[in-house]
Amino acid sequence: MSPADLLGCHTFFAMNTRVLLLSRAWDSAELLCEAEQVFHGVEERFSRFRPSSELSRLNDMSGHTVIVSPEMFHLLDLCRQFHRLSGGLFDPAILPDLESAGYDRSFEFVATHAPEATATNPTPGHGSIADLAMDRSQRAVQAPPAVRLDLGGIGKGYAVDRAAQALVPAADFLIDAGGDIFASGDGPDGDGWLVAVANPLREDEELGVVRLHGQALATSTVSRRRWQRDGRWLHHLIDPRTGEPALSDALSVSVIAASAVEADVCAKVALLLGVESGRQFIDAQGAHGLFVGSDGSWQATREWPGG
Repeated sequence: MSPADLLGCHTFFAMNTRVLLLSRAWDSAELLCEAEQVFHGVEERFSRFRPSSELSRLNDMSGHTVIVSPEMFHLLDLCRQFHRLSGGLFDPAILPDLESAGYDRSFEFVATHAPEATATNPTPGHGSIADLAMDRSQRAVQAPPAVRLDLGGIGKGYAVDRAAQALVPAADFLIDAGGDIFASGDGPDGDGWLVAVANPLREDEELGVVRLHGQALATSTVSRRRWQRDGRWLHHLIDPRTGEPALSDALSVSVIAASAVEADVCAKVALLLGVESGRQFIDAQGAHGLFVGSDGSWQATREWPGG
């Protein structure tokens, strides 16, 4: 029997994407189901598209003090840390701008929305994640009235990392949530997990493959999740400096980092910065990046393992 024959496999749909869980432990079925529940729990708590979610309730209570769950407080604290690290480029308080651009519902409905519908004007300057008042001792959060949050830019990576914690007893596993990946252990051939990096310009092609061993991989791109309004293509990656979909010379950025959250955030920030400044930012974080430019060219940071 080959090593691949020993893989436990579990797939499901969550957070508007297909999730694949692989394990080298033959008896990991219960752990894989537990990891699936992590994804559903994160979606239920942090989705802005669910009126009953904790995030929706927090947004509805902006201007008031709200006692939040330990998970919510922890994630908001992470967001503030990444906001500082990125010089404000990572900012979940862009929800009004996302809605203004037309991303005001789950994406499958945005893509099929009536073409005559138009985006409203962006509203930059409505506040940032840094404006939240957070009391750790009480787990109390107060957002100014104008501040409303979208945690989509970090939520999937957070779910991957939480699921990885649930799978620690399996030791040798891989999680792939629509391209947000974490790989632990030696993989089927004993030398890490071999993961393909997709070409954003051609879905059926790969830019290359990398081996992950206790690492995460995430890609941010403006070639997906985009829609048309008034003859103009818009996308989900909002630049908080302008309140509009980002204009960058990078079409996609893939990042390898220690955690899925870090890879997710670094990829988004690097794309906003553009190829040259984005490479410098990724290097400064001790991560590795692969950039595809808007002209179709690609380049990697110095220690990108597929280079």
